[in-house]
Amino acid sequence: MKTIPVLSAGFGEGHNAAARAVVEAFNRLHYGEYQAEFQDLFLNAYGEKKFRGQRELYINTANRWPLLWGVAYHALDRLPVVQAALPFLGPVARQYKDVAYTNVPPLVVSTYPLYSHFHRRLWRHNDVRRPRIITVVTDSISVNRAWHSAFSDWYIAPNQATADIMIRQGVPAAQVRALGFPVSSRLRQAVAKNQGGRPKVLVMLNPGRSDAVALAKAIATLDVELTVTVGKDANFLQEIVRAVDGRARVIGWTDRLPELILESDLVLTKAGGATTHECVAAGVPLIFTQVIPGQEAGNARLVVEGGAGAYGLTPESARKAVEFALKDNGTIWKAWRAAMPALGDPLGADRVAELMIREIQLLGERRSAIR
Repeated sequence: MKTIPVLSAGFGEGHNAAARAVVEAFNRLHYGEYQAEFQDLFLNAYGEKKFRGQRELYINTANRWPLLWGVAYHALDRLPVVQAALPFLGPVARQYKDVAYTNVPPLVVSTYPLYSHFHRRLWRHNDVRRPRIITVVTDSISVNRAWHSAFSDWYIAPNQATADIMIRQGVPAAQVRALGFPVSSRLRQAVAKNQGGRPKVLVMLNPGRSDAVALAKAIATLDVELTVTVGKDANFLQEIVRAVDGRARVIGWTDRLPELILESDLVLTKAGGATTHECVAAGVPLIFTQVIPGQEAGNARLVVEGGAGAYGLTPESARKAVEFALKDNGTIWKAWRAAMPALGDPLGADRVAELMIREIQLLGERRSAIR
C-alpha cells in the first residue's frame, strides 16, 4: 500500500483534528493502492520530550501573555519571519525531504502553514515529478499570510468568507476552494436530546486560565444540565469538582468530545480552530470564554458576526450570556441555532478526500502521457 502523507504539527489542536479527519475520510473511501497517513514532522524530528517542551512554550505564551503572542502573530503575517526561521528547522526540513522528495508520493496534504515552504525549497514548480500539494487552512477570517506565502496547488478554506479574504490577500481565486473545515465523521451522527428538559450546556475549560474555576462555578449556578471538561490534570479536575459542588458532570480527558458536542445545546469554550469548527459542523451555538489574539479572533468573529453565538470573556459575562441566550424559552438561542448551517457543515473532510482522489487520478494521467 502506497502512502499519502497528511501532515500536521501539534502546536494547535485544529491542525491535528483536521489532519486526522482527512486521513479518516480518505481511507474510508478506499481509494485504490493508496492509504493516507497522519504524520507530525515536528514530533518526528525532535522526539516526544523536546517537542512537548516546544508545544508547552507555545501554549503558555498564548495563554499567559496573549498580547505578546498577538505581536508575534502579526510579525508572522507582515514580515518574512518564516523564511528567516527555516534555516533553524533543519531536522524538520530533513523529515519533509524524506516524505515528499525521497519517497515522491503523488500528493502531500498539509494542515500546517510551514510545510508548503519546505515543499517550495525541494521542487521546481514545473517539475513533472513534483508531488501536488494541498494546504488545508485551519483558521477562519484571520488568515495569516504564512499559510500562502509559499506555493500550494490548492488552498482549502473552511468557509467562503475565509476564501474571500485569502483572495483579497492575493491568492489566485482559481486555487482557493471553500470545502469546509475537516471534522470527524462522528459529528454527523444524530444524538438524542431531552425534549422539554433543562438545556444541556457544555463548558470546555482551559486549565491555563487563571479564572477557570470561577467560570465553572458561575455557570453551575444556572438552571441547566451542565457538563464540564477539564483535560488531563487530575488536581485541576478535583478543583472543579469542589467548585461545582454536585451541580455538574465533570469529565477529565476524553476522546468523546464529538459526542459531547452533539449532545449539547450550547458550548462555552475558547475560540480554538478545532472546537469552533466542530461546533459549527454540529450546528451547536457557542459562547467564547477566551480569544487569543490572531487566529482565534477570526474563529470567534465567524460565529459571533454570523449571528450564531456571543462572547463571555469573564465568568460573570459568560453566565449572563448563557442567561441571555436561554431566556424567553430560548428565543436568542433558537436564532443562533438557525444561523449555524450558513457557517459550515460536517462534510469538509469528505470533500477534501474527493479532491485528493481527483488529484491522484489527474497526476497519473499526466505522467502516463509523458512516458
